[in-house]
Amino acid sequence: MKFNKFLFATFATLALVACGSSNSTDDPEPEPSGASYTIVADKQTIEADGVDCVTFSVLDENGNDVTLDASTFKYVYFVDAKSDKRLEKGTKTFAAIRDSEYTFYATVRGKKTQNQVTFTSQNRAKYEKYVHKVCVYQLTATWCGYCPDMTKGLKLLREGVNGNNVIVMAVHADDDYALPWPNRQNYDLGSYMCVNFGGAGYPYAVYDMAFGSGQRSESILNSTIEGQMLNYPATCGVKISEATMDGQGNTVITASVAASKDGKFDLGYAVLADNQPSQNGTESIYNDVVAAVSSNYITLDEATAVELKAGEEFTKTFEFKVDPFKGVSVSFNPSNYKVVVFAHSNAAGVSMVDNANTCAIGKTADYQYN
Repeated sequence: MKFNKFLFATFATLALVACGSSNSTDDPEPEPSGASYTIVADKQTIEADGVDCVTFSVLDENGNDVTLDASTFKYVYFVDAKSDKRLEKGTKTFAAIRDSEYTFYATVRGKKTQNQVTFTSQNRAKYEKYVHKVCVYQLTATWCGYCPDMTKGLKLLREGVNGNNVIVMAVHADDDYALPWPNRQNYDLGSYMCVNFGGAGYPYAVYDMAFGSGQRSESILNSTIEGQMLNYPATCGVKISEATMDGQGNTVITASVAASKDGKFDLGYAVLADNQPSQNGTESIYNDVVAAVSSNYITLDEATAVELKAGEEFTKTFEFKVDPFKGVSVSFNPSNYKVVVFAHSNAAGVSMVDNANTCAIGKTADYQYN
């Protein structure tokens, strides 16, 4: 419950970042066939800080800005031409959190403007040195009828513009893939996380061990990711220099955290399994299934955390054994496994995941810079 303030803070700022589709049910009269409109942007470049923004206008054939008329503006939408996603209803500003080029057009009562506008966002590295990978802990179960909806939403999210900024970990509850979580009132890990982060049922998602939400549509998941990236830029990078596993599950991970700001950091890990079948499940195959975690999976451990100055790096090696899932008759194949290494920090004033990285067994993952 103590994390609820982060949920509020995240959604309070989503209007600054253009993403998602409106669910408006307005059904306006169509524009006359002869009507024509022009979109105008007040800037050609903006800072990629999530604050500096482009403000759009839409001019009719007489040069009047129709966004200034409330009776017309409610039928105006601004659309990203690349993704075909429109800004939320009543929004005519756009801010960015990555370096890119953007092209927008507008619609008025469904009629497109006769032109488009293009602008660029720049200097993201000035505000965030390392690419922020948000950890999404998908709390799920093989018996859960609605959980495939969140799986689908997360799949679409990872295929979109924010795909490189997301790491999904499927934490199962009360099924054959559930992991025990010692000394937590007999809860397994998934059940404990659901209770601890305010979930009333499944599916449920926890973001960066900061807050939880049961929303599962791709547009809302996308908005939530962008809100987390906007509110909490990464203050460190994570590198995985070794990830090995033998046929018995004996695993070695060597990883490093590099600070871009002063702070306290704590490295931890998760091992994920792909291609896991379930005879009675609501999905035929389960991926990203959490198969093993470090003891500091949920929060920063003061006993193992280190104080780093900006520019300093800390390296740690983990050696452990991954056990087969209970009740699942599938061969133990290291090629089905991958690792996630995350860095908890106290940069936001409370422990949460600052950044993370992932790679397949036998591979490595270097720092990723903006």
